Amino acid sequence: MRPLPPDAAHPVGSVARTLYDIAQGFDWPLDPEPRLRRALRLLRRIVPYDRCGLLDTPAVGAPRLVVEPDAAVERESLRRILTRFLSLLTDDAQREPGRPSDLGLAPLWASPSHLAVPLVGLDRVLGVLCVRGTDVYTDDHLRLLSVVAAQIAAYLTACRLRDQEAQIVTEHEAARAAADAESRGKDELLVMLASELGKPLTPIRFAMLTIRSQAERDPAVQRARDLVVRQVESLSRLLGNLLDVTRLGREKLDLQKESLTLQTIVTGALEATLRFADARRHRVSVSLPEEPLSLQADSTRLTQVVVNLLDNAAKFTPPGGEIAVSGCREHSEIVLRVRDTGVGISPEMLPRVFDLCAQADRFLPHVEEGLGVGLTLARILVELHGGSISARSEGRGRGSEFVVRLPIGAPIGRPDGSETT
Repeated sequence: MRPLPPDAAHPVGSVARTLYDIAQGFDWPLDPEPRLRRALRLLRRIVPYDRCGLLDTPAVGAPRLVVEPDAAVERESLRRILTRFLSLLTDDAQREPGRPSDLGLAPLWASPSHLAVPLVGLDRVLGVLCVRGTDVYTDDHLRLLSVVAAQIAAYLTACRLRDQEAQIVTEHEAARAAADAESRGKDELLVMLASELGKPLTPIRFAMLTIRSQAERDPAVQRARDLVVRQVESLSRLLGNLLDVTRLGREKLDLQKESLTLQTIVTGALEATLRFADARRHRVSVSLPEEPLSLQADSTRLTQVVVNLLDNAAKFTPPGGEIAVSGCREHSEIVLRVRDTGVGISPEMLPRVFDLCAQADRFLPHVEEGLGVGLTLARILVELHGGSISARSEGRGRGSEFVVRLPIGAPIGRPDGSETT
C-alpha cells in the first residue's frame, strides 16, 4: 500500500485540522481502545503508512497493542518489535541520566520507511508509537508523529489518573464498609452485654422487697438496703443509657413530642436522682421562674437528659459540694443550666466531653470514673429535639456548667382556659 500524498492545496490547514480532530477524539477516559484506533486512522492523513502500531504498557495489568489496519498475523511479531524498541529506550535512559528530557521529539528507531517514537507520560515512558510505510519519511513526518505521540501520551495519562482515582474511591468505600461492619459488631456486642448485665437487676429488686421489713427493725440492714438500692438504680440507668446510645447509632428514634414545661421535666429528674445526691451530701438548689417555660418535647427522653446531667454533676462533685439547676427563657429558646462545684474540666478535655467513652482525667482525686455514656446520650437526645448542649469550666477544681438550649414550644393552657407564655 502506497502512502497517501499530502494535501498540496492546504497542507498547513490539513495538518492543523487533523491534529484538532485527534485531540477531539480523546474526550472520555473510559474504553480507550476505540479512541486510540480513531487517532491512528486520522494519523494516516499526515504521516502516511501501511501499518501502524501502538504499544501501551500500564504500570498494572497487561500491555495493550493497537494495530491499524488490524492484522492478526502480524500482531505477535509487531508486539515483539515494539517491546524491544521500548526496552532499548528505557535501558538507554537508565545508562544516560543526563540525556535531554524532551524524549517525545527523539525517534526511538528510524529508517527511511519506519518511524518509532516514545509515548512520554508525567514520570515514565508509557509506550511506543510506530509507523511503517513504503516511501521515505522526512523530518517533518517525524515531528508530526511526535506531536501525535504527545497527544496520545496525554490521553493515556488521563486514563491512568482516572483509573487511580476510581481505585482510591473503591478502596475508601471498602475501608468504610469494613469500619461500618466493625462498628455494627461492637454495637451488637454492647447491646448484648447490656442486656445480659440487666437481667440480674429484676431479681435483685425483688430480693430487696423481701428484706424491707427486716431493714425497718435493723439500722445496719437499712443502710445496706439503701446502698444496694442506689447502686441498682445507678446500674439500671447506666445500662439503659448504653442501650440507647448503641441503638441511636444504628436507627432513627421517633420522639413522642407533647406540650410540657421545663418545670415538670426538672421535677421528674430531681425525683430520680435525689437519692444519689443525698448519699453524697450534696446541696441541690433549683431556680426556675414562676411562669411555665413551655416546649414541645418527648417527656421521657428530655427527663433522661436532665437525669444524666444531674448524675454527672453528682458523680464529679466531692461529698458536701453544691449543684445548682436553673432555667429561663432567652428570646426563642428555653435555657437549662446545671452547675456544680466539682472537679471541673480541663481545657483539653472540654472539646471531647460529649464523646462516647470520654472519661475525666484519671489523676484527679475523689472521682468516680465512668464510661461517659450519659453525656453522649444527652447530646444526641438534645440534638434530636432541635437544640444544643455545651459544657463550660474554668479548669480543674473549679466546677463545671452544662447548658442546654431548646426551641420554645406552644404555650401551656391554664385550668381556666387562658394561656400563659
